[in-house]
Amino acid sequence: MNSILIQCDFDNTLTEGNVSELIHEEFGPFNWGEIHSNYKNKLISVEESNIYSFKYLNISNSRLDEFVKSNVKFRPGFLEFYNYTLENNIDFKIVSSGVDFYIYSALSMLGIDISNNDIYSGKSKFNNEGIKIQYFDFDNKEINDNFKYTYTSLHRSKYEKIIYFGDSHTDLKSSQICDVVFATDKLSRFYMENKLPYFHFNNFFDVLKIFKDQDLITPVIP
Repeated sequence: MNSILIQCDFDNTLTEGNVSELIHEEFGPFNWGEIHSNYKNKLISVEESNIYSFKYLNISNSRLDEFVKSNVKFRPGFLEFYNYTLENNIDFKIVSSGVDFYIYSALSMLGIDISNNDIYSGKSKFNNEGIKIQYFDFDNKEINDNFKYTYTSLHRSKYEKIIYFGDSHTDLKSSQICDVVFATDKLSRFYMENKLPYFHFNNFFDVLKIFKDQDLITPVIP
Protein backbone atom coordinates (compact mmCIF):
# COMPACT_ATOMS: atom_id res chain seq x y z
CA MET A 1 0.00 0.00 0.00
CA ASN A 2 1.25 3.48 -0.86
CA SER A 3 1.73 6.03 1.87
CA ILE A 4 0.11 9.43 1.17
CA LEU A 5 -2.11 10.84 -1.58
CA ILE A 6 -3.22 14.42 -2.06
CA GLN A 7 -6.48 14.31 -4.05
CA CYS A 8 -7.92 17.54 -5.39
CA ASP A 9 -11.08 18.60 -7.11
CA PHE A 10 -10.46 21.17 -9.87
CA ASP A 11 -13.23 23.74 -10.44
CA ASN A 12 -13.44 26.31 -7.63
CA THR A 13 -10.95 24.26 -5.63
CA LEU A 14 -7.70 24.76 -7.49
CA THR A 15 -9.24 27.63 -9.44
CA GLU A 16 -11.14 30.72 -8.39
CA GLY A 17 -14.60 29.99 -9.75
CA ASN A 18 -15.98 27.23 -11.93
CA VAL A 19 -14.30 26.96 -15.34
CA SER A 20 -17.14 24.95 -16.90
CA GLU A 21 -19.63 27.65 -15.89
CA LEU A 22 -17.34 30.37 -17.26
CA ILE A 23 -17.29 28.61 -20.64
CA HIS A 24 -21.07 28.15 -20.75
CA GLU A 25 -21.81 31.70 -19.66
CA GLU A 26 -19.68 32.90 -22.57
CA PHE A 27 -20.65 30.43 -25.31
CA GLY A 28 -23.95 28.79 -24.32
CA PRO A 29 -25.49 26.52 -25.63
CA PHE A 30 -29.07 27.77 -25.98
CA ASN A 31 -30.38 25.50 -23.21
CA TRP A 32 -27.54 26.12 -20.74
CA GLY A 33 -29.80 27.95 -18.28
CA GLU A 34 -32.25 25.05 -18.08
CA ILE A 35 -29.47 22.47 -17.68
CA HIS A 36 -27.73 24.51 -14.99
CA SER A 37 -31.02 24.99 -13.13
CA ASN A 38 -31.72 21.24 -13.22
CA TYR A 39 -28.28 20.57 -11.78
CA LYS A 40 -28.64 23.19 -9.04
CA ASN A 41 -32.00 21.66 -8.10
CA LYS A 42 -30.38 18.18 -8.02
CA LEU A 43 -32.56 16.86 -10.82
CA ILE A 44 -29.46 15.71 -12.72
CA SER A 45 -25.93 14.86 -11.64
CA VAL A 46 -22.96 17.13 -12.26
CA GLU A 47 -21.70 14.57 -14.77
CA GLU A 48 -25.01 14.65 -16.65
CA SER A 49 -25.02 18.45 -16.62
CA ASN A 50 -21.67 18.48 -18.44
CA ILE A 51 -22.74 15.73 -20.84
CA TYR A 52 -25.87 17.71 -21.81
CA SER A 53 -24.40 21.21 -21.81
CA PHE A 54 -21.30 20.46 -23.90
CA LYS A 55 -23.21 18.31 -26.41
CA TYR A 56 -24.24 21.30 -28.54
CA LEU A 57 -21.42 23.67 -27.63
CA ASN A 58 -20.13 24.00 -31.17
CA ILE A 59 -16.92 25.94 -30.49
CA SER A 60 -13.48 24.88 -31.69
CA ASN A 61 -10.93 23.41 -29.33
CA SER A 62 -8.47 26.18 -30.18
CA ARG A 63 -10.98 28.94 -29.37
CA LEU A 64 -11.88 27.31 -26.05
CA ASP A 65 -8.19 26.86 -25.23
CA GLU A 66 -7.62 30.56 -25.84
CA PHE A 67 -10.65 31.49 -23.72
CA VAL A 68 -9.57 29.29 -20.81
CA LYS A 69 -6.03 30.65 -20.81
CA SER A 70 -7.35 34.23 -20.89
CA ASN A 71 -9.91 33.85 -18.12
CA VAL A 72 -8.99 31.14 -15.63
CA LYS A 73 -7.39 32.15 -12.36
CA PHE A 74 -5.81 29.69 -9.96
CA ARG A 75 -6.01 30.22 -6.24
CA PRO A 76 -2.86 32.02 -5.07
CA GLY A 77 -0.07 29.71 -4.04
CA PHE A 78 -1.26 26.64 -5.97
CA LEU A 79 1.93 26.34 -8.05
CA GLU A 80 4.05 26.65 -4.92
CA PHE A 81 1.95 23.97 -3.23
CA TYR A 82 2.19 21.66 -6.24
CA ASN A 83 5.97 22.07 -6.28
CA TYR A 84 5.99 21.26 -2.56
CA THR A 85 4.31 17.91 -3.29
CA LEU A 86 6.94 17.16 -5.93
CA GLU A 87 9.81 18.08 -3.62
CA ASN A 88 8.44 15.76 -0.93
CA ASN A 89 7.57 12.89 -3.30
CA ILE A 90 3.89 13.00 -2.38
CA ASP A 91 1.43 11.59 -4.92
CA PHE A 92 -0.86 14.31 -6.26
CA LYS A 93 -3.99 13.52 -8.29
CA ILE A 94 -6.80 15.64 -9.67
CA VAL A 95 -10.19 13.92 -9.63
CA SER A 96 -12.81 16.18 -11.15
CA SER A 97 -16.29 15.94 -12.62
CA GLY A 98 -15.09 18.66 -14.98
CA VAL A 99 -13.69 18.05 -18.45
CA ASP A 100 -10.20 17.18 -19.61
CA PHE A 101 -9.69 19.80 -22.34
CA TYR A 102 -10.07 22.82 -20.08
CA ILE A 103 -8.22 21.25 -17.17
CA TYR A 104 -5.19 20.63 -19.39
CA SER A 105 -5.43 24.12 -20.91
CA ALA A 106 -5.52 25.73 -17.47
CA LEU A 107 -2.65 23.67 -16.03
CA SER A 108 -0.47 24.42 -19.05
CA MET A 109 -0.62 28.10 -18.07
CA LEU A 110 1.43 27.19 -14.98
CA GLY A 111 3.80 24.94 -16.89
CA ILE A 112 2.38 21.88 -15.15
CA ASP A 113 2.44 18.70 -17.19
CA ILE A 114 0.63 16.12 -15.09
CA SER A 115 0.49 12.67 -16.67
CA ASN A 116 -2.84 11.18 -17.70
CA ASN A 117 -2.53 8.81 -14.74
CA ASP A 118 -2.75 11.77 -12.38
CA ILE A 119 -5.89 13.42 -13.79
CA TYR A 120 -9.30 11.76 -13.76
CA SER A 121 -12.13 13.75 -15.35
CA GLY A 122 -14.68 13.74 -18.10
CA LYS A 123 -13.19 12.86 -21.50
CA SER A 124 -14.01 15.09 -24.46
CA LYS A 125 -14.39 14.42 -28.16
CA PHE A 126 -15.00 17.41 -30.45
CA ASN A 127 -17.37 16.78 -33.35
CA ASN A 128 -19.44 18.71 -35.91
CA GLU A 129 -22.29 19.39 -33.47
CA GLY A 130 -20.44 20.08 -30.24
CA ILE A 131 -18.40 18.16 -27.68
CA LYS A 132 -19.16 14.62 -26.57
CA ILE A 133 -18.36 14.14 -22.87
CA GLN A 134 -18.00 10.71 -21.30
CA TYR A 135 -17.07 9.53 -17.82
CA PHE A 136 -15.44 6.15 -17.20
CA ASP A 137 -14.68 4.20 -14.06
CA PHE A 138 -11.36 2.42 -13.45
CA ASP A 139 -12.63 -0.61 -15.40
CA ASN A 140 -13.36 1.67 -18.36
CA LYS A 141 -17.12 1.32 -17.91
CA GLU A 142 -19.14 4.44 -18.68
CA ILE A 143 -20.77 6.11 -15.66
CA ASN A 144 -22.97 9.20 -15.29
CA ASP A 145 -22.80 9.96 -11.58
CA ASN A 146 -20.62 9.53 -8.47
CA PHE A 147 -17.49 9.91 -10.60
CA LYS A 148 -15.35 11.43 -7.85
CA TYR A 149 -16.48 8.96 -5.22
CA THR A 150 -15.73 6.04 -7.56
CA TYR A 151 -12.08 7.06 -7.81
CA THR A 152 -11.77 8.12 -4.18
CA SER A 153 -12.94 4.65 -3.16
CA LEU A 154 -10.28 3.11 -5.39
CA HIS A 155 -7.60 5.36 -3.90
CA ARG A 156 -8.81 4.50 -0.40
CA SER A 157 -7.82 0.89 -1.04
CA LYS A 158 -4.35 1.91 -2.23
CA TYR A 159 -3.22 4.64 0.17
CA GLU A 160 -2.70 4.70 3.91
CA LYS A 161 -3.53 8.42 4.11
CA ILE A 162 -5.57 10.63 1.78
CA ILE A 163 -5.66 14.41 2.09
CA TYR A 164 -8.72 15.71 0.24
CA PHE A 165 -9.45 19.14 -1.27
CA GLY A 166 -12.96 20.12 -2.38
CA ASP A 167 -15.56 22.87 -2.54
CA SER A 168 -19.09 21.53 -3.05
CA HIS A 169 -21.71 18.88 -2.27
CA THR A 170 -20.22 16.74 -5.06
CA ASP A 171 -17.12 16.38 -2.87
CA LEU A 172 -18.96 15.39 0.29
CA LYS A 173 -19.04 11.60 -0.07
CA SER A 174 -15.42 11.50 -1.17
CA SER A 175 -14.20 13.75 1.60
CA GLN A 176 -15.90 11.65 4.26
CA ILE A 177 -13.78 8.59 3.49
CA CYS A 178 -10.51 10.53 3.59
CA ASP A 179 -8.20 11.20 6.53
CA VAL A 180 -7.74 14.97 6.26
CA VAL A 181 -10.11 17.41 4.57
CA PHE A 182 -9.39 20.88 3.20
CA ALA A 183 -12.65 22.57 2.23
CA THR A 184 -13.84 25.85 0.81
CA ASP A 185 -17.20 27.32 -0.19
CA LYS A 186 -20.22 24.97 0.26
CA LEU A 187 -18.16 22.03 1.48
CA SER A 188 -16.56 24.22 4.12
CA ARG A 189 -19.98 25.41 5.31
CA PHE A 190 -21.17 21.82 5.64
CA TYR A 191 -18.18 20.82 7.76
CA MET A 192 -18.45 23.94 9.89
CA GLU A 193 -22.21 23.64 10.48
CA ASN A 194 -21.88 19.97 11.40
CA LYS A 195 -18.85 20.60 13.62
CA LEU A 196 -16.71 18.11 11.72
CA PRO A 197 -12.90 18.34 11.67
CA TYR A 198 -11.46 20.03 8.60
CA PHE A 199 -9.23 22.87 7.45
CA HIS A 200 -10.81 25.85 5.70
CA PHE A 201 -8.79 27.44 2.90
CA ASN A 202 -9.04 30.30 0.43
CA ASN A 203 -5.51 30.11 -0.97
CA PHE A 204 -2.67 27.63 -1.08
CA PHE A 205 -0.18 29.76 0.79
CA ASP A 206 -2.37 29.14 3.84
CA VAL A 207 -2.52 25.45 2.91
CA LEU A 208 1.27 25.27 2.77
CA LYS A 209 1.54 26.80 6.23
CA ILE A 210 -0.96 24.29 7.65
CA PHE A 211 0.88 21.39 6.03
CA LYS A 212 4.13 22.46 7.64
CA ASP A 213 2.66 23.44 11.02
CA GLN A 214 0.62 20.23 11.30
CA ASP A 215 3.26 17.98 9.72
CA LEU A 216 0.58 16.52 7.45
CA ILE A 217 2.92 14.63 5.17
CA THR A 218 4.04 12.33 7.95
CA PRO A 219 2.94 8.79 7.01
CA VAL A 220 0.34 6.97 9.03
CA ILE A 221 1.92 4.71 11.65
CA PRO A 222 0.16 1.29 11.69
